[in-house]
Amino acid sequence: MTTETRVVFGSGFEALFSAEFRARVTPALDTALRGLGLRLDKPFNPAYPIETWAGTLELMAQHLYAELPRSDAYRQLGRATIDGFEHTFLGKASFPLMRLIGVARSVERATRSYASTNNYTKVVLTRLSPTSFDFYLNEKHTLPDYDMGVVERMLELLKAKNASVTLQSKDAEGFVMRLSWSE
Repeated sequence: MTTETRVVFGSGFEALFSAEFRARVTPALDTALRGLGLRLDKPFNPAYPIETWAGTLELMAQHLYAELPRSDAYRQLGRATIDGFEHTFLGKASFPLMRLIGVARSVERATRSYASTNNYTKVVLTRLSPTSFDFYLNEKHTLPDYDMGVVERMLELLKAKNASVTLQSKDAEGFVMRLSWSE
């Protein structure tokens, strides 16, 4: 029996470490990140073990959002990751297209979007209405709040009105978040 080696691609780290976040990295945080095998003074590796990603998010939450409860810190990290992604080469190309095709069709493309950041994510979408989806994600290494922040910020950048992202259920392999907005 083979076990899956889960990795997060360097592009995910590139989006997380936007210029704004790099400016906030203290020497203590930089040292801690190096302990995980992450060097901000060099180009990112093509891929990192999922444990490096999970550890990085935990360190970032602790250092950059120490005043917030852990779940809120993760949600802010997710939002900030999308803000960083928006300024990457891929983000600059993706956002105009997503705005053109609309919110629902952009959500439906989530499987491809997640596949560009790691080798393991499975997305299962259940359309509940023209402006509502249940969004299952097989993420068990980080708090759901991180991905909820990612999706919440994406909806905002796509100009979804009254966007809402709420946790519906969670199990040992992943979670379901409900996405809704008004037209």
